[in-house]
Amino acid sequence: MYLSENKTARMTTLCGLYVAQGIPWGFVTVTFAAWLAQPKHNLSVEQIGPILAVATVPWSFKFLWGPLMDRFTIPSMGRRRPWIIFAQSMAILVLGSMLLFDDLPGMVWTSTPDDSSAMKVILHLVPGPLAAVILLANIFVSLQDVAVDALAVDLLKEDERGVANGLMYGCSYLGTAIGGAGLGLVVSRYGIQAGLIGQAALLSVIMLLPLLFRERPSIEDGEHVDRPAWMLPDHTAGDVFGDLWKSFCLRSTLLGAGIALGAKIGIGVLTAVFVDYLLKHGWTQEEYTSVMGGYALVLGLCGSVLGGFAADRFGAKRIIVVVSLLLGGLWIGCGTYPPVVESKMLMKCLLISQEFLLGMVAVALFSLFMTISWPRVAATQFTTYMALMNLSTTCGSYAAGQLSTYFDVQQILIIAGLLQMAMMIPVLFIDPQQTRRVLGDA
Repeated sequence: MYLSENKTARMTTLCGLYVAQGIPWGFVTVTFAAWLAQPKHNLSVEQIGPILAVATVPWSFKFLWGPLMDRFTIPSMGRRRPWIIFAQSMAILVLGSMLLFDDLPGMVWTSTPDDSSAMKVILHLVPGPLAAVILLANIFVSLQDVAVDALAVDLLKEDERGVANGLMYGCSYLGTAIGGAGLGLVVSRYGIQAGLIGQAALLSVIMLLPLLFRERPSIEDGEHVDRPAWMLPDHTAGDVFGDLWKSFCLRSTLLGAGIALGAKIGIGVLTAVFVDYLLKHGWTQEEYTSVMGGYALVLGLCGSVLGGFAADRFGAKRIIVVVSLLLGGLWIGCGTYPPVVESKMLMKCLLISQEFLLGMVAVALFSLFMTISWPRVAATQFTTYMALMNLSTTCGSYAAGQLSTYFDVQQILIIAGLLQMAMMIPVLFIDPQQTRRVLGDA
């Protein structure tokens, strides 16, 4: 069966692969972290923190995989399918290799050199073999993520992109819940070995999707008719970077890069400010995590799915503008009404509401970026937008420390709201069809 010819297979495969991305993330950051933190393992926060931190590193640099994927493939298997199968297979093998070790906590180094040598820096960044395994596994998971996004850009029709992005984003929430809550229950009852086996089994089942479904007949059946340029042997790495440069020389694609860089500054600031403020003003850690990891997660999933359908029905640009106004207005309104930050109930409503709106606007942005990406270099271009959004969050988190020095939480809410509203302005000047109209579908 060909994904290009069957909408159900197309949607099922993309959503299933997004579940596969969420499972390792939920397992490492929730289930495995909680298991390591048990007193019997005698590990401190300083030791566990870097182990979890290395899981995020590959996702911040995943744009590096784009040129590689746009340059190399196995034509008989398809353009993106070989990368998906390779990446997911390696992730399963690396995560499954943890079954070979009887003492996983013992794979964390408990000391580092006292001098300031380069080795000390390395040991702080990757403190032991266990962190190295997690780092390697997430390299392959991030590689799979880039390949799946590129596959979506290649195959999704314009009127499917909003719904597909909503469902895919929602499925990443689902995968995180399976890896965290689902496998967490397995580990608590049957031990870490059972959790590792369960994770490998789930990922193996999902990998049947790219194994059974192929991309398109003109590529994979060996036909020599209408083969796209990337199939030609003279499509060099220089061609890939040249095409990427060409794709970013348009007004709409450049505006898209600016939007991606500013999209999450506001929530990046507020996330850091809220956790510090709330835990110092009467909230317990359990209260905060139950809201952000429970109700907010459910509302974020609902928002992402609704945002996908709305983007297809009304257009991604319109949804981005409307939801940005709502989100910015929510933050400004709460910032100008002091009782909000003083009331647990009102703050819970704020945290849940903002997650719902963030889910909607994120999926609409994904849909827009997918539309303005040139299929010829889709892996690189779309992933660049995603990387810029990650960088946006980082910038917001860094700015939070500076802003909190000069402003209180209410004033920061107003600033974040104004930034969110300002983000919609360049959206108004984007022509979603410009890339394909000027450069072609490739």
